[in-house]
Amino acid sequence: MKALTLAAILVSIAVTTSTQAEVYQWQDDLCDIKGEFDSTKYSAKQIENSHFVLYHLNSSNLNSFFPPMDINALDKISMTDLETLTEEYKRVKHNVERLDVVPEAKVYKQQLIKSIDGEYKKDRLTILAYVEPIQAMRQSPLMCKQYLAPFFKNETAVQSKWQQLVKKRALSNSYAMSRYQKEKVSNPANYAKIDLITFGFGNCVNDQVYHADSEKSYIYLQQLNKTLFGKSLTMVCDEP
Repeated sequence: MKALTLAAILVSIAVTTSTQAEVYQWQDDLCDIKGEFDSTKYSAKQIENSHFVLYHLNSSNLNSFFPPMDINALDKISMTDLETLTEEYKRVKHNVERLDVVPEAKVYKQQLIKSIDGEYKKDRLTILAYVEPIQAMRQSPLMCKQYLAPFFKNETAVQSKWQQLVKKRALSNSYAMSRYQKEKVSNPANYAKIDLITFGFGNCVNDQVYHADSEKSYIYLQQLNKTLFGKSLTMVCDEP
């Protein structure tokens, strides 16, 4: 079977002998799937859009910004990143908002919009934390401000908070302390900045924004297909 991404579902439709039933066919990563639906209730495009929504509940929808992971990337981040991110966010959200889905999938469409809003908030605040920290401090969730506050004090406060973050990480990562020691000798100011903002702050904000439950999303997809296709649904799958 051809390798496919969930975001790129291939759809083909064939009309059956019934005047009300149409056959809808699609593929995911492992399976060829087919089922009959009532064309007086739904259109094939509505079904395609509904599947798109459910598949994208479990994926990243904004991909223009990646937070710095290395000190060499610190000088490259700028407000241009925020402008690009905002343009992408508006375009992606608009494209989802205009999707015509089956009535049963409207709630999932709203969940996807909430997920996109959450992705944008997380990335936007991360960019601001690097280039406009005062704005990031003002707009951030209360529990996440702890990772930015040291930068408004002095380098001693920054290094202390960094060490605190690493000690917490070391409880579940045996390499955390050894890496910290190397980075502290090499470039403590910049490595502390990346760790506190990209990982400490970024992960904190990410925990506060909306994310769809991946297990429930799979169940929702099964339930929707059962509603749309009933017992006519068939699947032919390759071995994983």
